[in-house]
Amino acid sequence: MTEDIRNRFIITADDYGIRQTAEPILRLVHEGKVDRVAVLIHYVSLDQARALLASGVKIDLHLELIGVLRSGDKVKESPLWRGINFFMRYATGLLTTKQVETEWNDQIRRFRELFGRLPDGLNSHEHLHFFPDFSRVFIALTKRYQITYVRFSRRGMLLSQNFTLIGKILSFLWKRTAHLYRTETFATSDYLVSLDWISDFEAFSREMPTGTVELVVHLEREEDYRTMLEYF
Repeated sequence: MTEDIRNRFIITADDYGIRQTAEPILRLVHEGKVDRVAVLIHYVSLDQARALLASGVKIDLHLELIGVLRSGDKVKESPLWRGINFFMRYATGLLTTKQVETEWNDQIRRFRELFGRLPDGLNSHEHLHFFPDFSRVFIALTKRYQITYVRFSRRGMLLSQNFTLIGKILSFLWKRTAHLYRTETFATSDYLVSLDWISDFEAFSREMPTGTVELVVHLEREEDYRTMLEYF
């Protein structure tokens, strides 16, 4: 991969703290292969926080609703089950925007307590902030705490190679919520893609559109880790 193409990627490693994610993420951070790390604040130990701070990498808060939804803590979980579980809880009032605001606000405060400062950016586990009602909460919190970088993308998802169910849903939600971000001044990438949406990374890197691409990786997945070692 040429230096020009590498510089167009914003590589973000998700889920820092949960399961066995900290070790592979820190290893690739120190090798210069990861630009940002998304932290699950309820799962991060003090030692893990200190190690991440010492690395100098950009540290984002990965907002989540694992406890509320009672899902999302496994490496691989059925997208169909996650979707049904989410919409059932939302439709029946077990999940409300007020509940989400309270939980996410608490996570930002917990991040500040543990890391001694606010996060460099905000995103969310399973991209929950793409849901329209939650997007409004997400934007309000970003403005309240003056966070400068968000995961959204100005031009949308890159899904041409592998249209997964999750990718289709996110592309639809992006179109429904894009207008909420257009008037804001947050920094973000031009495009967004998750490594597990890409079936042929070499072909993808050759055909990238003009602009920056936030590439989301999950380094406890063997296939993501191998790809990062091979191409970066």
